[in-house]
Amino acid sequence: MIYRELNLLDLSIENAEIYLSMGYRNHIPDEYIRSMITDVRKEIETICNPRLMYRIVDAGLTESCRLKIGSQSFSVGGIIKSYLPGMTQACLFIATAGKEYDAYLHKLRSEGDIVKEFVADAIGSVIAEACVGEISKKLDLFPDFNHSLPYSPGYCGWNICEQGKLFSFFPDLPCGITLTESFLMSPVKSVSGFFGLGKEIQPQPYRCEICRNKNCFKRKEQDYVEHEKMGC
Repeated sequence: MIYRELNLLDLSIENAEIYLSMGYRNHIPDEYIRSMITDVRKEIETICNPRLMYRIVDAGLTESCRLKIGSQSFSVGGIIKSYLPGMTQACLFIATAGKEYDAYLHKLRSEGDIVKEFVADAIGSVIAEACVGEISKKLDLFPDFNHSLPYSPGYCGWNICEQGKLFSFFPDLPCGITLTESFLMSPVKSVSGFFGLGKEIQPQPYRCEICRNKNCFKRKEQDYVEHEKMGC
């Protein structure tokens, strides 16, 4: 079990990622929004305390095409299963921008600054995903296996109700996160899921064209890759 508290400056977050999280895709926002992004990034430098936790557990696909991780059985759906042939282990993770960031968002909401709250909300999502990126970098250092991209409950046909099973692999209040009765996480800018690991796993990009969820953050990550290729 690995637990880390990060400094915001430890995370390499490009403004292009924030633009995509805000819905700009291959466009750049106007000067007013860009200035607000700069202001928010400065304001959160001293208050944001990202955290992450991960562990590696034996895992694999069963004959009934379910995903077995440790003692738990998951029904992750056909899209995710298609990425996992050769999986022998899973790296389970939980990450968050932190309760301090939640308090910052509540402050903006109470002040009625809708635009700034929208900007900060998008940045919080990028921070949580950047934490997952840090875990991916650690997995890249292991010479004995490949790893898939990360997959999370609530996406690609994986029922969010199974988030409770995923949390069972961690101590109570991992990274200060609680689950609601609807299996949503608090603080809201948090993410959980797993990477598939194995010598025979073939890393593949998200095939967003076969998914109906147009607002999925994974689709935004794919857009970011295309955005970078185009030099935007």
